Amino acid sequence: MNCLFCRAKVLWSVNAMDFKALPIRSLISTVIAACTGPIAGIRQLQMDIDEPDRMQDAPLAGIANWNKRLLQLDGESMSLYHHIANSSTRYGDPIADVYALVARPNNAILVVADGCNWGPRPRQAARCAVHGCVSDLNSKLFESSPSTIIDIFQIMLSSLNGAQRLIVQNEGTTTTLCMAVVCEMTKSHDWGLCVDKTGDMRDSGGCLGANVGTNPDLSNLLCCFTHLSEGDIVFLTSDGISDNFDPVIMQQVSDPLQEYEMGKGAAVLESVSAKRRQEMLLENLSGLLRQADSNSDNGLNAFLLKEAVISHVIDLTDAKRQYMEAQEKEIEREGLTASEKRKLIKEMQKTTTMYPGKLDHATVAAYQVGHLAI
Repeated sequence: MNCLFCRAKVLWSVNAMDFKALPIRSLISTVIAACTGPIAGIRQLQMDIDEPDRMQDAPLAGIANWNKRLLQLDGESMSLYHHIANSSTRYGDPIADVYALVARPNNAILVVADGCNWGPRPRQAARCAVHGCVSDLNSKLFESSPSTIIDIFQIMLSSLNGAQRLIVQNEGTTTTLCMAVVCEMTKSHDWGLCVDKTGDMRDSGGCLGANVGTNPDLSNLLCCFTHLSEGDIVFLTSDGISDNFDPVIMQQVSDPLQEYEMGKGAAVLESVSAKRRQEMLLENLSGLLRQADSNSDNGLNAFLLKEAVISHVIDLTDAKRQYMEAQEKEIEREGLTASEKRKLIKEMQKTTTMYPGKLDHATVAAYQVGHLAI
């Protein structure tokens, strides 16, 4: 049975056909700006090296120039993991998150994928998922002339097949994926946000790639819609960003349903319900963005939002990262016996729980709603 829920004017359902067929304005196809990452992002599929300065711009996924960012359109992917001892390489390398953003005069596409686990093949799955999805959206959204949000959702859902095919062809493993299309509604000053999400790194079920043969696993597909106004900022993140606003991970409170070991001497924290925990996450995030907005003479935009959330996750995880890097060097120190190394590793594993933050790959992709001049 398909269910439709509404909270704070956000509609979501497992079936987009549950939504009303709200009319939209004709989508203008001229590309104003586009960007992808980390490093070369989806362009890396056509390359053998991670050196974007040696790339030649060529049409990819329907876009000729993937190097144009705006204050209204920007994204970033980075690693919060600590460095391996005596190396410039970080644990978890290569970054398995991938994003792509495309802005047009009255519409935009945002896509983020989070490859499941570490290694080149999860990264390949994420790259293929974003490439396949964006390629389909860049063609079908403008060839089929959608007239309602239902048409938009149907095109978005069909793009998952293109993403799945590319993953299988290029021998990627599995990835989660979230995509959003911003469109102008027929009502004056009204915009719409259509979102499809498949997979969640924290929940079982649902992903693209080699999970259920050659077909995408859409067991926890979620479709969402909400109305927007000009100046609103839409942003997608991987869990390396969102989890670091979680009050439990920030060590503001504890979770009564978890055995959350803080280590000896740690302060006893108030426990909260799952509902209150989610509310506090949103309060932490909105508080940060309000502060970023007040610090800017011209107000918040996509670039400043990206900078604010990236700075937050770096600062939150810095102490944990520095501690683990120092301990890694100590463990690799010459002259230590195997028993001494095991003791240090055990101590490190216990002590790291005393530090706030989650080390992960972190991605944010943001777009500020509004008309962009051709």
